[in-house]
Amino acid sequence: MDNHRLNELTLAHLDGCISDSEFAELQQLLESDADARTRYVEMARLDSELRESGGAFDEPASEKSPQLSTWSRMPRVAQTLVIAATVLILLVPTWMMVRPDRPVGNQVGGTTNATPSKPVRSVAVISAEADAVWTAEDGKRIGKGTALEPGMLNLAEGLAQIDFFSGASMTLSGPTVIELRSRNLAVLHRGRVRANVPPAARGFEIQTADVRLEDLGTSFGIVAGDNGQSDVVVFDGEVRAVDREADELSLLAGDTAHLVEGEATMSSSQELGEFPDILAIIERSGDLVQSRYARWKAAATDRRSDPRLIAYYDFENLTDTSRRLANRAVAGSGSELDGGIVGARVADGRWPGKPALDFRGEGDRVRFNIPGEFDAMTLYAWVRIDALDRDLNSLFLTDHFDPGEIHWQLSVHGSLHFATSPIGVPPAPAGFEVAPNEQIQAENRRFWSENFWDASQSGHWFLLATTVDRAKQPSVVHYINGQPVGFNGGSNMDRPLPKLRIGYADLGNWTDPIWAKAIRSLNGRIDEFAIYSAALDADEIRTIYMQGRP
Repeated sequence: MDNHRLNELTLAHLDGCISDSEFAELQQLLESDADARTRYVEMARLDSELRESGGAFDEPASEKSPQLSTWSRMPRVAQTLVIAATVLILLVPTWMMVRPDRPVGNQVGGTTNATPSKPVRSVAVISAEADAVWTAEDGKRIGKGTALEPGMLNLAEGLAQIDFFSGASMTLSGPTVIELRSRNLAVLHRGRVRANVPPAARGFEIQTADVRLEDLGTSFGIVAGDNGQSDVVVFDGEVRAVDREADELSLLAGDTAHLVEGEATMSSSQELGEFPDILAIIERSGDLVQSRYARWKAAATDRRSDPRLIAYYDFENLTDTSRRLANRAVAGSGSELDGGIVGARVADGRWPGKPALDFRGEGDRVRFNIPGEFDAMTLYAWVRIDALDRDLNSLFLTDHFDPGEIHWQLSVHGSLHFATSPIGVPPAPAGFEVAPNEQIQAENRRFWSENFWDASQSGHWFLLATTVDRAKQPSVVHYINGQPVGFNGGSNMDRPLPKLRIGYADLGNWTDPIWAKAIRSLNGRIDEFAIYSAALDADEIRTIYMQGRP
């Protein structure tokens, strides 16, 4: 995220002088980056506080000579400094004096065309819709990309998804009337909604039939009728229903409850109908490419929680200025396993709008340091191979080739190659800079797949996967597009494998080669990469392919 650019766009928006192209750029930032949404909301809140604090930033307007407020006339850099200073002040305990979710008027949800006299307090954005027909009391146009202020929102027909700036999302099926009160609170008056709340948005609430539903990091659906009664079903996780008397009812996955006149009771109703999610919205909109992209996003979000992951890189939210590839695995070492992007530029991945890294120059790579020793491992990557112009072309290579370290690469003939060695590179004999190749290969465990690629497939995307398990025989299995493939050669394939290690390593290159003139740089793109501490089975690899195929 480019904080400077986000500040510029946000200040222009708050000041009511944003252009159409800048507004579109701001909306794209808000839709694609949770950190940007959080920063936007904080700046909007601070702007509101500054405007309402009295005459510090406003001068009375003269009837004969209307004037801009002092705040509006301040240079943007000065405005940024004022807001930044205020943020620093709010970081000390006095932050409690400011209420980020202070109730605001019953404004109609719509585009946030702010002026100095009407501060922006957007709390959500419409991120997707299909056949949606909106009804707004003030006639404002509402649609995909619209930033929503607190107020009533009426979806007369169709489907839509709202992303709250807290991180929660909600799918609406028309006709539905809902009131947005803050980034953490909505009131369902009538209609059908499905809420998805990740751990970061835990505590998000929906009120209906005088009952407060607090989400504890889960997914649930609600149907609210015109008679003031509602029904709720929990799809995953836990929801706490708090009635008018402050009595609590805990609902777990599969539970349903009936809500009426401020009371919540367990029910056995299984006839609540369908609750469409974001995939249904995109599929109904007729965009198959975006449907597959959305399906992969949903699967990738679930995959991040797999405790077997050592590291997971989805390449999302990369920009031209990004120099870090974030590890998205929930378990493990977190940002300590982030990669450093060197040279490689951001380009399109499997789908339009899906970021990838393009490896073109001899210096392009992503640097990692991944500690530990492992008895089993799975490597997979979505790779677009443009050319195989080296004898060996790096996918993932550890520096040098010390005992137990792994090498994963592509041969000039179009095969997938995995190698490790219990001794690595032995010491060079007297008079040699490096040990002779035959001495290195004597203990090298090498596994070459059948050839799967030729020049006619240049520019095509492949799921390349290799599983390794020291306790099994064969200990290595290669997969191409979800299917296991046979071997086309190797060495010491039936001998025991050492403990597997990574340490310092490159994606798409080889930083510390055994031979000084060895070049292994990749010519292609990668837009997803994962390392597991277990050997996934064939069904799991097949599922990863089906969920991610372009």
